Amino acid sequence: MSEYSGFPSIRDTLKTIFSKASDEEISKYERQLEKVKILDPVVIINPNPDWIHQHGLLAYHTVMDKFATEGLHNNRRDENSRCIFHFTSVTEMYTVRDKIHDDFPNAFMHSRSIQALIPNAQLHPIGTAWILMNVEDLEELKCDFGKDNNFFLRTVEKNSSYIN
Repeated sequence: MSEYSGFPSIRDTLKTIFSKASDEEISKYERQLEKVKILDPVVIINPNPDWIHQHGLLAYHTVMDKFATEGLHNNRRDENSRCIFHFTSVTEMYTVRDKIHDDFPNAFMHSRSIQALIPNAQLHPIGTAWILMNVEDLEELKCDFGKDNNFFLRTVEKNSSYIN
């Protein structure tokens, strides 16, 4: 018995994250994740319909394309899925996230605890981020994954007038 025997399969993981996806979509995403090296971080983003309603589908695609291409030359880290992004390290993943935060701050929501203090606070994040890593259990790929509720949380500069 492997230390990863209790972890879910890639398919079961995807069914949890994309609960409304068709079997065809799940199979497509499964093929994409099967190419990811063991322990390489992956960010999976479920779109937030409230954010898309407020900002538009074109704005959503622009941000997802930036996730896919930031720091790469003539390449994408998502195989055109616009939702599954493969990184070579956790450092790369958060460096890209921070660059997106700088370039598209409206994709990140302000913390609920300070929303009332900020004029025109961003109330909705662009989506829900899941962090996933493939693990191997006796020749079978499985996943360790979880929802990152702070991935799209907007940081506040300390010199801002609404922070003491």
